[in-house]
Amino acid sequence: MRPRSSFFSSVFSVLFLSLAFAPALRAAIEKELGQALAYVRLTNVDADAIIAFDTIERRPALVLDLRSLTTANGFAEALHSALAKPPAPHAVRIILFNAASAPALVAAVTETLPSVITIAPRSTTPAADIAVAISDEEDRRAFAALATGTPLEKLINNLQEKPRYDEAKLVHDHANGVTPPEAAMPADAEDDSVVTGPDAEKSAGEKTNSEKSPADANKKPAPLIDLVLERAVQLHRSLLALKKL
Repeated sequence: MRPRSSFFSSVFSVLFLSLAFAPALRAAIEKELGQALAYVRLTNVDADAIIAFDTIERRPALVLDLRSLTTANGFAEALHSALAKPPAPHAVRIILFNAASAPALVAAVTETLPSVITIAPRSTTPAADIAVAISDEEDRRAFAALATGTPLEKLINNLQEKPRYDEAKLVHDHANGVTPPEAAMPADAEDDSVVTGPDAEKSAGEKTNSEKSPADANKKPAPLIDLVLERAVQLHRSLLALKKL
């Protein structure tokens, strides 16, 4: 059996060569979220692996989006190894995943890792540190919007203040291996559940189609918001305000 260090050395060498000789395959989406927070979405493991590792190494505040990402052999272990290294002081690495993310990737990032916090839709298993009340379908639509040209700012423009769980306590508990049950919000917190689909129950007092006026029919649909990514930005801003970063 090869030593573990030799295995990872081989993995990184293969990943580096695949990127160096096939730059046209580069598929990652890289953005700045403001206040020194970087965003990297991986869409092709073979092309984007080195981008991920380089950003983890260089940027202490990072949102790494692994939603709907399938994985090649060795990548999940290499990613876990990169995240397990001691980070820079006051670092936070926020990892996003969903039900379509490769199980090996989810397993790799949901272990206790320094300065790593995971966020995912509430239905995803295993549960993330922060479980967002959004349907899988709505998450897929919001996730796809960025790749099809919707500006990032429009997908995270719903940043009004809401009473939520104590993010500082979450970071403290996570660093000590304590996972809050279901990442539950307190009873007085505002629920941001997203109800979608034709069979969704009508809210109290909602008008039927026959009762709607022409003005109602002309109302624009609610803007598409990427609640998972938005929560990552909110978490970062809260930690900055609390002087935890």
